[in-house]
Amino acid sequence: MNKKTVLKIVAGVVVVSMVCGGVYFKFMKPQDIEVETVPTVNVTKQTIEKTISATGSIIAAQETTALASTTGTYPVAEVYVSIGDEVKVGDPLYKLDMSEKQNELSYQQKAYSLLQQKNDIAMANAELELDKQLDAGAVKVVDSNKEVADANKSKEDNESKVKKAEDALGDARRAADRAESDMNAASESGDQAAYAAARDKYDAALSAVRSAESALTTAKEAVKDADKKIETSTEAQGRTQKEMDRENLFKSRAIESAKLDSQANTIDNQKAIATTKAELDKATVYATQDGVVTNVNIKPGQTYSGAEAAVVIDDMTTLKASADIDEALIPKIKLGQTVNIKTDATEDEVLTGKVTFISPTATKDSDKDKKSDSSTASVSKKRATYRVDVTLDGVNEVLRLGMTAKMTFLIDKKDNVLAVPSAIIQKDEEGKDYVVVQKSEGETENVTVTTGLSDDYYTEVSGTGIKEGKVIIDSNEAGIDDMLLSMGADGGINVD
Repeated sequence: MNKKTVLKIVAGVVVVSMVCGGVYFKFMKPQDIEVETVPTVNVTKQTIEKTISATGSIIAAQETTALASTTGTYPVAEVYVSIGDEVKVGDPLYKLDMSEKQNELSYQQKAYSLLQQKNDIAMANAELELDKQLDAGAVKVVDSNKEVADANKSKEDNESKVKKAEDALGDARRAADRAESDMNAASESGDQAAYAAARDKYDAALSAVRSAESALTTAKEAVKDADKKIETSTEAQGRTQKEMDRENLFKSRAIESAKLDSQANTIDNQKAIATTKAELDKATVYATQDGVVTNVNIKPGQTYSGAEAAVVIDDMTTLKASADIDEALIPKIKLGQTVNIKTDATEDEVLTGKVTFISPTATKDSDKDKKSDSSTASVSKKRATYRVDVTLDGVNEVLRLGMTAKMTFLIDKKDNVLAVPSAIIQKDEEGKDYVVVQKSEGETENVTVTTGLSDDYYTEVSGTGIKEGKVIIDSNEAGIDDMLLSMGADGGINVD
């Protein structure tokens, strides 16, 4: 029996008592009036539970909304599920019509193919230019090498001529020496004819010496010229090699540049193709959890952007009860607290669960969104409330999502403690709690008590003058009797 029912019964009893009492006192003689015994209660040991009650609704412990992750808007091609269908992870839910996107991919692939062909031609041209340069450079190197070789050969030939000229000069000088000796001998002999003949031979020998000296000089000059030729041709050879190396490097770099241009020219196209393929891969949306389809908000032919909740899947194997708790009570709710839950569908059966989520921020407004993702928003202008989810210990087959759940949160509990009705506890002038204890021979005593945990009707008490079985005067009932007596014989009611 709840508190409201008890209060109604008490109020009815008081009214009936007042009427009957008034009539009774109206017709009885003053000497016949007897004072009734003051009602009492005994101090007893009880289990006291402190609870908070709230009304919420049944939700799924896990819910997913199958949104398409596409970047564009597309018509819905097919819907594979209906409300109530059971699905597994990976089951197809619906498919979008991406025929236009498929055409776009075809155009992109054709453009990429043409660009590749163009890049291949550019690469081939660059390689051809390099081959031409290599051939031309090779010819230049061969020519410069030949000039150096020819200069060396000329030097060798002229050095040989110098050697021969030096030998010839030596022979001519020795012949001149012999002719001079013969001429001197003929002169001493006085033979004029012999002297004249010797003289002619000597002159001829001197002429031969002069010719040999001239030939030697010419040969030596030719050697000097050959040395100069070697020097100039060698320098030319080096310049030719450097020019060829530079040209080869330039053409090689041109090929590398062509390769980079090819990559740069196609990278945007490749990226566009990859993006389009990724979009096409999202055409079919699959279930990401096992569960039951509880909502389908799309149909074939409908344009869908991916922002709306197309298909909602709830895991019905584990249910929750969710409620918004007032800001004054939320500090008393703790994770793991036991909660009793009742629904109209389960009638008198009490379901149990544990607190598994307490929102750190206030619920947006009183029209609470019972989604299982436990999302919350900003504080309302009204009193703040905070979402609390309770995971049920088991699943009752009659439960359905959205059913009203009457939730009782067990905040505290004490077993086997001394307790009295909360209404009979009074306060003295110092603000201390006390109860009126009945003693022997009709005497009473005010006994100070320390109060503890309270429920709707009883309060835990302790103190030196309190023990189990102690008789306590029910001050509330005594107050009603005093009120009736103070009303006089008529009880405040005029009866004709």
